Amino acid sequence: MQNIPLVNVKAQFAQIQTEAEKQVLEILRTGAYILGQHNKAFETELAEYVGAKYAVPVKSGTDALFVALRAAGVQPGDEVITTPFTFIATAEAIRYLGATPVFVDIEPESYCIDVSQIEKKITPKTKAILPVHLFGQTADIDALETVAQKHNLLIIGDACQSIGAEYKGRPIGGLLTAECYSFYPTKNLGGCGEGGAVTTNDPEIADKVRILRA
Repeated sequence: MQNIPLVNVKAQFAQIQTEAEKQVLEILRTGAYILGQHNKAFETELAEYVGAKYAVPVKSGTDALFVALRAAGVQPGDEVITTPFTFIATAEAIRYLGATPVFVDIEPESYCIDVSQIEKKITPKTKAILPVHLFGQTADIDALETVAQKHNLLIIGDACQSIGAEYKGRPIGGLLTAECYSFYPTKNLGGCGEGGAVTTNDPEIADKVRILRA
């Protein structure tokens, strides 16, 4: 029986090999290994693509979640409402901050967080909601914002599996407090290794993410 891989990074690279090798050699020749002109160009193009004012590259999707939560003000002892139907990094980033993930089930149609169940889980310790957009679909952003405004909560989106997604015709990159993306090879827009980004329309959060990124 022939084994057909779900993701073939060699085949993906073959399609862009000439341009990729040209860009890598240019970086090596100029010595601009960290935060150079290519990084700046990527920030601009990514922000435009996802509909945000600011895009800040970080080293992974996990890092994006961690620095976005911290930049938004999540602290030890806080609670963050999210969904268990996601990669471990979603809850891991919350725990790494010393906060507690509180799980809400998903909708059977979209596989995204069931917003109608969120208010049952809100306590005085709740600081934020972390919806996970999946398979190119988005959580119900209008409903999320209604709950968040009622209870004065932040919304940090996990869009690691939904880059380029739209909600009611609008790119989601700037709709919430912040959105988090991953460029791991198996993601919707995979790179040659690890990578991530945080997007936002809030200049203060963007500045804090730049300070916090390793």
